Amino acid sequence: MQTVQVVLADLRIGLVDGGSSWCMKERVDCVKAFDHDIYFDQKMDLGIVDDENLSETKKITVKQLTDKSQALSLKIRSNWFDVSEQKARYLSTVPFEKASGDFLWALEIKSVMTLFWDAGKREVLYFKDMHYSFERLQFWVLHTFLPLAFELERRYRILHVGSVEVAGKAICFSAFSYGGKSTLTDYFLKQGHPLLSDDSLGIEKRDDGYYAVPSYPFHRPYREVETLGYHTKNFAKEPKILHALYALEKSDPDAEVQIEELRGIEKFKAFHYSSFVDFGFMKRERFDFFSQMAKEVPAYSVVVPWDKTRLGEVYDAIVKHSQEI
Repeated sequence: MQTVQVVLADLRIGLVDGGSSWCMKERVDCVKAFDHDIYFDQKMDLGIVDDENLSETKKITVKQLTDKSQALSLKIRSNWFDVSEQKARYLSTVPFEKASGDFLWALEIKSVMTLFWDAGKREVLYFKDMHYSFERLQFWVLHTFLPLAFELERRYRILHVGSVEVAGKAICFSAFSYGGKSTLTDYFLKQGHPLLSDDSLGIEKRDDGYYAVPSYPFHRPYREVETLGYHTKNFAKEPKILHALYALEKSDPDAEVQIEELRGIEKFKAFHYSSFVDFGFMKRERFDFFSQMAKEVPAYSVVVPWDKTRLGEVYDAIVKHSQEI
């Protein structure tokens, strides 16, 4: 897994590159993402159903700006950095580590769009640039921007993992780039397991444990940038207790499938190094969060033979193992 380091004033930020809940209300389309109702001001390309039980307290709207002057007020700007094969930078009114409560910040994707976060109004505002498309808007808002916003608000810790539901509980898969995470997630989906996350999973600490918060109902089992992939109807409807993390270890095609429990520092690394975004000024609190999480949530290494014809063996081993924990 690669991390892109960027500088925002004296702040270092690292960004990792690497039935359906659709609804319509007042001509605005909505997708259930990170336990919120995300309203877009343009029509989505999928079937829409009415939902009378929308949460007003977990509603985020995505609205277009026609005037870019708001961006000019954000005087603090990072250098351009690479993410999803595009150039991007952060804009802010104050350094993130000095901000408290609601403050305005933005992510500019060069020549594509600029996304602003208005925490007080719970709005994502976007300004179109020359290479804008609605498909790109969906990708950047759901895949990148909201995980950044939720992490900054300390609402969730975001893990860069795939996650599915097994027997009513969440398990997740971590791996380095090209390590088989998306392929294995896809295999589980094809066996009928509900999806929680294809790429970025929210983690919420509750009194009775750590919960996996479903991200968005899209799955990308292939390597293609700036796309959410396929829409999946079998999407988890609510947060699930996080049952276990499986760290995938790519091995020889003829290797034996093995699952071993991780302990000590190796277990902590399995959680800490699976982070989706790494804000330098949050290093201490993230360390404390994952140290406590490692005490309660088991983690295991899985030897994965690099042979797609043997995915069934890996699947059977993980399902059997997770049900025996």
